[in-house]
Amino acid sequence: MPEAVKLSERLQTLFAKTKLVCFGRYALEVPLEAQLIMGRVGVPPLVEVLGGDLEARRLQVVRDVAEIKLGNNGAEITYNGAGPVEESWQLRYYDGKAAKVDGSLSFKTYLTKGVLTFIFGGSMRDEPDNEQSAAARQAQLANNFRLRGAAEIPNEPGFCIEHGFVADNLYADQETASAGIYLPSFPDVTFSISSNKDAYSDYPPADYERLKLELSMLARIEQAKKDQGGSYPSRTLLREGKRDVQHWHGEESLIKRDDGAHDFEWALVGRPKDVAYPAEFGVRMYSKVAHNSVGAAKSVSVSDDEAVALWDRLLAGLKFRVKVPGAPEGSYFTPSEKAHEK
Repeated sequence: MPEAVKLSERLQTLFAKTKLVCFGRYALEVPLEAQLIMGRVGVPPLVEVLGGDLEARRLQVVRDVAEIKLGNNGAEITYNGAGPVEESWQLRYYDGKAAKVDGSLSFKTYLTKGVLTFIFGGSMRDEPDNEQSAAARQAQLANNFRLRGAAEIPNEPGFCIEHGFVADNLYADQETASAGIYLPSFPDVTFSISSNKDAYSDYPPADYERLKLELSMLARIEQAKKDQGGSYPSRTLLREGKRDVQHWHGEESLIKRDDGAHDFEWALVGRPKDVAYPAEFGVRMYSKVAHNSVGAAKSVSVSDDEAVALWDRLLAGLKFRVKVPGAPEGSYFTPSEKAHEK
């Protein structure tokens, strides 16, 4: 592990009180003021959240039907009716001629809870090519779903999504998750995480072992230096090398750009279909961010040492929310540690 950088006085104040936030199967310890920005979570289908009542849902279904029919030649809607649970609706469709040939059935299930509708969408390419398999999986997702308060950190296996939670302990499906945090005290700093459990799973094991060398972040950096030569961007290297985060043996590169913006990255190349070691797992932190553009802010709110210390502190708080198969002790938050302030 790299040598830790001490938190400055104002960072100590920032972390004096902390809380847990969750996304997908993960949880992150953050300062009490931090705001979670939920990204795309796949369970395995991606989940969208629609504001509005049942009438808003009805209009969304009408728009989706029109988009399906107009967007693809040969698209066919096979079902447009009541969903698998109360207050739900479901579409099943082939999105084109090719989908009909290979039996790739797509679906959207609209599950309304109060003034929110959760849309589970995806395709069943990995399932038997019949509508009953799609319906069964959608019914399982709908039955396992419940609303979740903003501060609630469930202590059971499953996925945290925006405003909701899907209980699940199967671990066999593709899983993706992403999220970021916003710190009002440091508005130009962004910190984001993304995970893809089954990335590269279509590669044969022998090919994937070779591919891992190419996917290594440090190897990619060195190759870029060789390829670009003198045109490789000038930057100040703050730290670079192997870096463990919990049980994940990854790599990090911490640089400062010439405009003063910090550009930090950590990446893991794990094992496809292994929930404890997702095949693609990465964290990024930038400073001098405004309007979603790095370098656009007028100034940087953190010094180099503060940026590294903040990075280390946040990485140390990234774990599984609860234990998953193959995850060693210490890589997950126990139930007694959930949803509390320190």
